[in-house]
Amino acid sequence: MLAHQTPPNSHTFPSIIKAATHSCLSIGTSLDAQVINRGVLYDPFIQTSLLCMYSQFGDLLNACKVFDEISHPCIVEYNAMLDAYAKNGDVGSACFLLKSMPKRDVVSWTSVISGFAKNGFFGEAIRLFREMMLRDDAKCGVVKPNEATYVSVLSSCANLDERGVLCMGKQIHGYIGRNEARVTVFMGTALIDFYGKVGCLSNAIKVYNQMVVKKSSTWNAIISSLANNGREEQALDTFKKMKEEGLCPNEVTFVAVLTACARAKLVEIGLELFQSMEGEFGLVPLMEHYGCVVDLLARAGLLRLLELQPHHCGQYVALSSIQAGVDRWGVAADIRKTMAEARIRKVPACSLIDCI
Repeated sequence: MLAHQTPPNSHTFPSIIKAATHSCLSIGTSLDAQVINRGVLYDPFIQTSLLCMYSQFGDLLNACKVFDEISHPCIVEYNAMLDAYAKNGDVGSACFLLKSMPKRDVVSWTSVISGFAKNGFFGEAIRLFREMMLRDDAKCGVVKPNEATYVSVLSSCANLDERGVLCMGKQIHGYIGRNEARVTVFMGTALIDFYGKVGCLSNAIKVYNQMVVKKSSTWNAIISSLANNGREEQALDTFKKMKEEGLCPNEVTFVAVLTACARAKLVEIGLELFQSMEGEFGLVPLMEHYGCVVDLLARAGLLRLLELQPHHCGQYVALSSIQAGVDRWGVAADIRKTMAEARIRKVPACSLIDCI
């Protein structure tokens, strides 16, 4: 278009900026420069497109710059900025912006709730959901949750180890039943995951059986729920049914089935499944899968981690924790004693963020 000397206008840029979101940041910034040079920077559709693009690339600085240049942001532009903050971990700014908005809709609330959930602030996500549900004023009106809201708050309930989360999750389930025409795949999967993690396996199975449409994520959730609640054999049977239904397992599926094998001490089956990841399904094992195999061998008494790196504190700590996890406290204490006698000190801990 440019080669034919046809000048782009305000209708041209939103689509091409959206396309750049799936390409690279350098192309996006060059389009930003084009927008400025051609005098269409203040078109609201272009501004929103640029805001979403910078958010997607994690360029929060430029996203803020674009937003600050908007004299009177509409709710769509506010929501795009909320999403930018939430996606890039600045949930404090997202929460502040939410409260300063002249009008808020379900997308506004859900962006911040999801941001809290994805960044590990599960209690704050639940608190904000409660605030949203209680709001009924001129500024906000009555806000009805959408699919993304339910998934985020159920995920927060599932991952928050506090009293009252089971009751909260059940209330959300009840609200869904009363107010939604149907339980979508993602809502159902979130409910299965929630009930599985809080130990209500019968409820997880009930939700699973009621679902007409099931995706891989749904099967993963029920397999994991079974594996983590003492139903290892049933988890493996469900895995077989998943394959019979023609669904291809993914990395998450194998974490669940390998966990089931480890807890049931099914060494041969577990190792066969581990080998099938790459050989049969073309999946490259990740650190989580190797960790499951280590757990599998350790629970069966077949691991000798200390022979690999005898002076590495992590091996002693890992092996001690594995033994303690299966109530072999004497062995765990002996490992710690050996570590102390060898004058091997534990290094300061580091954290690992698990992103979905």
